[in-house]
Amino acid sequence: MRAVTDAVAGMLRAAGVADVFGFAPSAMLCAGPAVVRWTGFFRESRQDGEERGVASVEVLVVREKDADALDVAFACEAAVRSSGRSEWNVEGTGVRILGIDTDAPAFRERDSSGRSVWAFTVRLTVAREI
Repeated sequence: MRAVTDAVAGMLRAAGVADVFGFAPSAMLCAGPAVVRWTGFFRESRQDGEERGVASVEVLVVREKDADALDVAFACEAAVRSSGRSEWNVEGTGVRILGIDTDAPAFRERDSSGRSVWAFTVRLTVAREI
């Protein structure tokens, strides 16, 4: 659901996070990206014309220094968690965000360039037109 990943990316940009991507760029393209990627949808109910469920998005924060990645990941998580949901509902996308929940960031790995990667999951309760 592109509308959901676009909304999370927009939340990050609105909070002042620079270099937000929908893919993991090489270190040559961007040394410190925030990557927003779709991880799935779980339907909880279906009604006439729509289904409701939870859309999951993963946010990866990549930085040279582990402490920087940690700090930025927690700032990103707080920005998404405190974001208002109605401002990210765009007409014509077929998806309405009803709620936002996040997990605390956790260390993921050192990438192939030696950068530190911290990640957190965003779970958005959504209504999706069918």
